[in-house]
Amino acid sequence: MKKLALIQTLLLLGLSLTSSQIIAQTKAVQQAVTESSDEKASQEISTLSADDWQDEWADDWQETTQLSPWKFSYFVEVAYGKFMQNNIVESNASLSELRGRINLDYSHAFFELTAKGDFLYDDVLEQTDFNTRELNIAFSPLKNLDVKLGRQVLTWGTGDYLFLNDLFKKDWQSFFSGRDDEYLKSASDSIRMTSYWGDFTVDLAWTPEFTPDNYLTGERFSFYSSLMKTNIAPDENFRVEQTQDSQWSARVATSIQGVEYALYGYKGFWTTPLGMNQQGMAYFPKMNAWGASALTPLSTGIFKMEFSAYNSLEDRQGNQAAIPNSQIRALIGYEQEVIKNLSVGLQYYLEKTQHYNAYTQSALFTDEVVDEYRQLATVRLRYTTMQQKLIYSLFAFYSPTDQDSYLKPAIHYRYNDNYSFSAGANIFSGNQDFTFFGQHQANTNVWLRGRFSF
Repeated sequence: MKKLALIQTLLLLGLSLTSSQIIAQTKAVQQAVTESSDEKASQEISTLSADDWQDEWADDWQETTQLSPWKFSYFVEVAYGKFMQNNIVESNASLSELRGRINLDYSHAFFELTAKGDFLYDDVLEQTDFNTRELNIAFSPLKNLDVKLGRQVLTWGTGDYLFLNDLFKKDWQSFFSGRDDEYLKSASDSIRMTSYWGDFTVDLAWTPEFTPDNYLTGERFSFYSSLMKTNIAPDENFRVEQTQDSQWSARVATSIQGVEYALYGYKGFWTTPLGMNQQGMAYFPKMNAWGASALTPLSTGIFKMEFSAYNSLEDRQGNQAAIPNSQIRALIGYEQEVIKNLSVGLQYYLEKTQHYNAYTQSALFTDEVVDEYRQLATVRLRYTTMQQKLIYSLFAFYSPTDQDSYLKPAIHYRYNDNYSFSAGANIFSGNQDFTFFGQHQANTNVWLRGRFSF
């Protein structure tokens, strides 16, 4: 909490400094305008004729348009989703909510202020809440340095729904329930600094207090328990040991002959509670990662590749059954518009478990072991029509090693700039109850959304 207080203090300090600059600049401008007006008036009053007076009055009545530094918008969204089969969670609805969003932005020569907040009534959880989506200030203390301070959404990497080096907070409950894709990437209270050195861009993000994913806890979706050998929905009984340590993320990016390259580094924890302590409580084991990516035009599309190495610091030998092993993750992908208005995106993902022999020895008393090389293929189809007002989309995951899949079909219709409607489904299948997607077969659901923007 001390670290969060520090980031809040820095935010207030940034606001106070920029406010003092604004006040000083405003006073100077007002003084200059007053002096200029007085001088102009003394020169012109003695020479004005009757016609001149008439012209002056006409000029005074002409309207002048000035762009306001403030931008304000809001929307109201209604959403409902329902499970397609019996589930052990308390509610039969996977999504039932009324959301109101307020967006407020202020732009000044010295800084940018962003504030976004959601008022939410969630009927699934039977509670009302206010969530601060973003609250940050961005400024440039040096010519080659940008700083963003406060609550913000951080993201990087090349994967489409696959996150190798993007280890910032994700909201998997939103993803599985049918909320807008915006809510998959959650906000964290962080400081991000971006510096520019010739053709290189260096990003450094510090989150004073570790911000994990919004993972499944049983309040909305069930999940498989290796201890119980079945799906569970513990809700508030799902106790997780928390940590208040910080996490760091870094990126160095450049472009060479049209190819975008990036190197990544991460110091923190596994973002979901994959570990089990001696008391039988789930927790976030320590983990470091490094990786690289490349993205380039190829033919009429975009080719990408990404790599990451996860170092499980509490299980360096891979023989601790209660702690995840280190991993190597790799991705290649290609996206292209194959015909007019129809785009196709393909990805192949490989996940290698390190120290696999030690891992299998530590898991002798269970047959729920992952493959040494877990494979995953994805396909994204997107077709637009009616002048891009109607969009059909499908995203499909399929793992030939786990023999499970996850389909996300959706239809989005934009009636005009103020009204839009969406419908879709989250469809899970698998041969085993313990695999990544197979465990969620009971969570298969359909959903509807209506958004009214102002």
